[in-house]
Amino acid sequence: MKKIKINIKLYGILIALFFVLSCNDEFLKEKPKSFLSPENAYVDKEGFDAGLVAIHRIVHGLFTWRISWLELGFTDQKDQVSLTGQGTDLGWYWDKVNFFGDYSLVNPDNRYVSDIWKLLYFIIKDANVIITRAENESVQWNSDEEKNAVVAEARFFRAFAYRYLVYHFGGVPVIDKEITGIKLDFERSSKSEVLEFIKSDLEFASLHLPTSNANNGRIFKAASDHLLTETCIALGEYDEAIAAATAVIDDPQYELMQQRFGSFKDKPGDVFWDLFRLGNQNSPENTEVIWAIQIEYNVPGGSASHLERCWGPLISNLKTPDNKQALLDDEFRGRPIGFIRPSVYLEYDIWRNDWDNDMRNSEYNMQREFLINNPESEYYGQVYQPSGNDTVRNHFVYIKKASHPYGHPQGYDVNGNLYSDIYVFRLAETYLLRAEAYMMKGDGLNAAADINVVRSRANATPVDPGMVDIHYILDERARELVIEEPRRLTLYRTGLLEDRVKKHNPVSAPSVKGRDNILPIPQSEIDANLETELTQNQGY
Repeated sequence: MKKIKINIKLYGILIALFFVLSCNDEFLKEKPKSFLSPENAYVDKEGFDAGLVAIHRIVHGLFTWRISWLELGFTDQKDQVSLTGQGTDLGWYWDKVNFFGDYSLVNPDNRYVSDIWKLLYFIIKDANVIITRAENESVQWNSDEEKNAVVAEARFFRAFAYRYLVYHFGGVPVIDKEITGIKLDFERSSKSEVLEFIKSDLEFASLHLPTSNANNGRIFKAASDHLLTETCIALGEYDEAIAAATAVIDDPQYELMQQRFGSFKDKPGDVFWDLFRLGNQNSPENTEVIWAIQIEYNVPGGSASHLERCWGPLISNLKTPDNKQALLDDEFRGRPIGFIRPSVYLEYDIWRNDWDNDMRNSEYNMQREFLINNPESEYYGQVYQPSGNDTVRNHFVYIKKASHPYGHPQGYDVNGNLYSDIYVFRLAETYLLRAEAYMMKGDGLNAAADINVVRSRANATPVDPGMVDIHYILDERARELVIEEPRRLTLYRTGLLEDRVKKHNPVSAPSVKGRDNILPIPQSEIDANLETELTQNQGY
C-alpha cells in the first residue's frame, strides 16, 4: 500500500503543476536544444542530407538482415521482404515452415504482413518530414536547385515505398505531408490513385535529381526513370513507359557490360559472373548499375546480407560413401544453409532450350557439381553424386550471385554473412521493362529486340517476336534477375502469383488461391484506425 500512496501523491503534484504551468502558452511550445529533432536538424542542406542518409539506412532493411529492424521497434530481422523469393515460382522454404510455403497461413495477423507495412510507412513518414520542412522559410538554401534536389530524393524514396505498398496491398492510404498530431481516420485510396501519386513523385524526381551517376549508392535521375517505367506499365500508359525507359537506355553513361572487368577478371569466369563479384557492383568500371545498396565489411552501418545462407545448398551435410563429410567448410564456399529450395523451373526448365549457350547458366553462375574436398575420404577430388534425399536441401544449384567464390573478406563465417553490394536497378532490367511495355502495346517486334539485347550479352539464342508474351518475359527476368528482383513484387504487379505458383511450385501450389495475388491489410492497422473503417482485402 505504501507504494500506491506515494504514486497517488506524486500524481496529485503533477496535476497541480500542470494547471499552474498551463496558464502560460509558452510552456506548451517545445524548443528542443540539446538533441536532434526536425526543428533543429532541418535548417540547412547538411541537416537534410543527414535525413536522406537515414532513409537510405532504413531502405537497407528491404534488402539485408540488418539490425535496424530491431532499432525501429520491429520484432525480428527480415529475410522475407525482398529478395529470397520463397513461395513464388522460383522456390520455397525448404521445410515448408514459412507461411509462403502454405498460403492458408497468410492472414492479417502475420508478423510479416504488419512489419513490411510498418517499415514502408516509416520510410514515407521520414520522407514526408523532409518534403514538408524543406518549404519552411527559415531553411537556409543556397538555391532553388539545391532544395529541389533534396526534395526530389525524398520524393523518390516515398514513391519507392509506395511501390511496395501498392503491389503488396493494393490501394492504401496516401499520405503526402508530415503528420504532427494523432490521426485515426486514414482512408484507402484506390490502386490507380496510389500509382498516379507514385508517378507524380517520380516525374518530379526525374526533373530534379542529378543526372551524372557517381556509382556511390545515392539516387540519380536514371533510378527515377527506371521506376517510372514500371509505374507507367502498371497504369497502362505504355508510350510513357517506353519514353522513360528510353531516357535511361539512350543515356551514354549506361551500357550493358560486354567484357570482363573488375576485381576478379583474371579468375575463371565470364562477364555476367563479374557483375556480382565483391566490389564490382558499384565499381566505376560498371556501366550497368543504376542503383545498388552499399554493403561494406567492418564498417559501421555497412550491414550484411544473408543471401548466401538462403540460396546456397547445405553442402556441409553431404556425406561420402565412406561416411566422411564430403565438403569441408571454408571461406570460399561460405556457409550456405539452403533455406530456399529452388524450383525445377528455376534450376532446369528455363534453361533447357539454350542449356550450353546461355552464359547465365554457365558453371560459374549456376553451379550444379561439387568436388569432394575432404582429404580423409578416398573419394577426395571426385564429383559428389547426390542421392534422392540430398536434393531436398543439401544438393541443388548454387546460384553464384549469392557467394564470394574467391574468399570472404571476413574469412569463414558461421553466420553466413555476405558483403557484396546488392543491385536494386540494373540496366538489363530497364531493357526488359521496355520490352514488357512494347509487348503490352502489341509491338512484339520491338519487345523481342529489347529482350535480345539482354540475351545477346548472355550469348543466348535470340527470341522470335511471336514467342514473346508476359510469361516469356517473366522467364527471361528469372534468367537475368534471379535473386536481384523482388520476385514476389513482380508477380503481384503482374497479377500472376497464383498462376505461376500453381505451374512451377509444387510445395505451395495446393494452398495458393486467387486472394493471394495480394496481401491482407494488417489487422493491427485496421484496429488502430478508430475513426474510419480501413477496409480489408477480399478473401481475408
